[in-house]
Amino acid sequence: MFSHAFLIGDGSEAREPFVRLLGEGHILGIFGVFVFFIVSGFLVSQSLLTAPSTINYLWRRILRIYPALLVCLVLSAFIVGPLYHDDGPLHFLTSIHDIKQAVKYVLGNLFWPGRTHEIEAVTFYGEPTGWLGSLINGSLWTISYEVCCYVALALLKIARMFNVWTVGGISLAMCLVNALGFYPSRLADFLFVAPAFFAGAACYLISLQTQRPAILVAVVMLATVVLLIAAYEEMLLQIFPLAGAPLVLLLATTHAIRLPDLHRLGDISYGVYLYGWPVEQVVRSFVGPTPLVVFALSLPLACALGYVSWWVIEKPMLRYKRLIRSFHTLAREGSET
Repeated sequence: MFSHAFLIGDGSEAREPFVRLLGEGHILGIFGVFVFFIVSGFLVSQSLLTAPSTINYLWRRILRIYPALLVCLVLSAFIVGPLYHDDGPLHFLTSIHDIKQAVKYVLGNLFWPGRTHEIEAVTFYGEPTGWLGSLINGSLWTISYEVCCYVALALLKIARMFNVWTVGGISLAMCLVNALGFYPSRLADFLFVAPAFFAGAACYLISLQTQRPAILVAVVMLATVVLLIAAYEEMLLQIFPLAGAPLVLLLATTHAIRLPDLHRLGDISYGVYLYGWPVEQVVRSFVGPTPLVVFALSLPLACALGYVSWWVIEKPMLRYKRLIRSFHTLAREGSET
């Protein structure tokens, strides 16, 4: 959200701190995406190995992603959309064309989140680019690739290839393809973020956090050297998903640093991710092009929506995560009978 505030506030990322520090393209939000995919690969691998079946694993992933996404899309289309329609809410709600656009926005972003499924004539604010001020949710593009990674792990498990050599090899190969630029343009975004997911999965499979101290020190030193060389060669974005994974996960799992326990608050992260961009767009429409003000006002609002999303939608839906397992058990018992 901090990174997005500069794009939404200024219309470009030129003043974003990481861009000013490391150069064009080195956006703090992109490194945030990398870290998310690294952690996701680590935790989702655990989910796959502990799930009673691959089908149950996929069912859990569906419950974790799609109910909250659907609610966010419906609210964006039928609450935010009318409020920011060029011809006013009444015209939106009485126009068959606009209603169809809203339905298309919801269904299109359920099927392939983040692709161009915007609602015509919805404008938050005027700005030179002509698209940024009309973009309802610019964060959703990562969900599609996250889901692709979920499915890829499931296929590896079914093929009995879910091991550290295969997963680590996939991450390394993707990083090399990125570094060399040998890929079709349609796969560019997937190949950009997926190596981080598979690197996180590889770290889980080798139980990185439980290795001997000497091994961990060697890993940290090697990863740090690789990242420094990558930064010098202006290839940090291509190498960070692989070399940054052990550093991120060792920091995340260390017992030396104790952060506050937010268990009672709930897991608001996904809700903040879903609502962060729309909230910043709305705030930007009121306060104008002031990135830090947009961020400061938007963050507590997005956290509040994330809190509601977790307790009202996400956590209740997770009660059904064993439903597929129950069906399999009943079917098996029935066949045995």
